[in-house]
Amino acid sequence: MATYREFREQVKRRRRRKFILRLSLLIAAAASVCGVAFFALYTVLTGAGWMPGADALTASSGASSSAPSGEAGSDAADGEPASAPQSTGASDGTDAPGAAWNTSTPVQQTLSTEVTGADYRMLAVGASAAVDYSFFDRAAILGDSVSQGWNVYESPMKAHAFICAYKSIGPSAVVNKQTANPGPQSGRGEENIYETVINSNPLRLYILLGTNALVRDGEATEQSFLNYYSQMLDMFKADLGDGVDIYVQSVTPVRPGASQPGLYKERIQRVNTQLALLAREKGCHFVNIYEALQDANGDLREDLAAQDKVHLNQNAYPILAEYLATHTV
Repeated sequence: MATYREFREQVKRRRRRKFILRLSLLIAAAASVCGVAFFALYTVLTGAGWMPGADALTASSGASSSAPSGEAGSDAADGEPASAPQSTGASDGTDAPGAAWNTSTPVQQTLSTEVTGADYRMLAVGASAAVDYSFFDRAAILGDSVSQGWNVYESPMKAHAFICAYKSIGPSAVVNKQTANPGPQSGRGEENIYETVINSNPLRLYILLGTNALVRDGEATEQSFLNYYSQMLDMFKADLGDGVDIYVQSVTPVRPGASQPGLYKERIQRVNTQLALLAREKGCHFVNIYEALQDANGDLREDLAAQDKVHLNQNAYPILAEYLATHTV
């Protein structure tokens, strides 16, 4: 009997071992099949350019890695560094100095969106490393009596830029191709405003208008100014071509109590926001010179103001020159 029971136990142990071995082989085979299937699926997906998190990476980096192709720098033959946008940014909005959340640096649009509730300070060209003032040798400055100060007072800009500034003009005078005198300090006489700018063959055009056009208060005056400004930019874009960078400068601040009823802080800032949006729409660059001239209250600094509380004195123009030199694209 003992021998028989031992025999039966040996048979049972052998069967258990066979069962465990077969089960182990089955589990191993199933695991191998799953591993091969996963590897094949991963190979197919990665071969198609997919990787975990790729969608999120594409969404976050697509806008900052590309810039509009139409915004190239100046000719290498002129010995000037090519500008990135555009920047308008131009500056492509990635590695350009000063590219930040509050600049107008253009990016590749990925969604159909519309700007609402914008602030002109958020659409302005950001700070960058200062360029040599020879950068302005091929720049024209178009403006009114505020810009005439470039010829009247000393500043680094005086020896470089071509000043097309005329007393009491607004964008309507440019659009209508009126003639005006740029003042005795310019050394020139009566001339056609628009044709003078075009014939100067600039690589860069800086525009500062608004002080005269906004003297009268009222929505109609404001809208007329913006409509003429829009037409003026269209004309310059068409006749100068895409290779010329156009800088729209913000209307400058005034001192409290300025005698002109249309020139007060809240209105000027509102108009500047519209100018920034207009520049963005037209593919131009908006330069917020307002911030270089304002005090802590947002008014024109007292030490930079002329007696009429609207125009700038001799202290302002070196500051403006430095600001323009450190806010380029």
